[in-house]
Amino acid sequence: MKIILWAAFGVLAAVWTLGALIVVELVQWGAKAIALGAAIELGRSAGQWPAPAWLALWLDPAAIKAAQESLLTGFEAFRSALPWVGSAVSWLVPLVWISWGIGVALLLAMIGGAHWLASRWPAFRDTQALRCG
Repeated sequence: MKIILWAAFGVLAAVWTLGALIVVELVQWGAKAIALGAAIELGRSAGQWPAPAWLALWLDPAAIKAAQESLLTGFEAFRSALPWVGSAVSWLVPLVWISWGIGVALLLAMIGGAHWLASRWPAFRDTQALRCG
């Protein structure tokens, strides 16, 4: 039982770490894209994108056009926040790693508690005694 617990810890910790790495890379990539103005260009192209015919069956074409215009307005307004993005990355990346550390510590505490309970629970102690001889 204890081997299963620690194997689960290893798998969950690896998945949690991989998730943190992905978030850090996405934050850094997004900050670079925004700083270079790629997000503004993306907003402009999304604002001019012709809506497919099948979408008009579900949504009003005027609502689609209004959503595109509001997206374009939002990206244009975001242009003034570009200097802030560089400083945001400087505290977002450490925040991700602090969250990762808290998550691993909580996971370690839970697995440690389960390990302790497994060693104290009579049903598990008896099966371990039968296996050991």
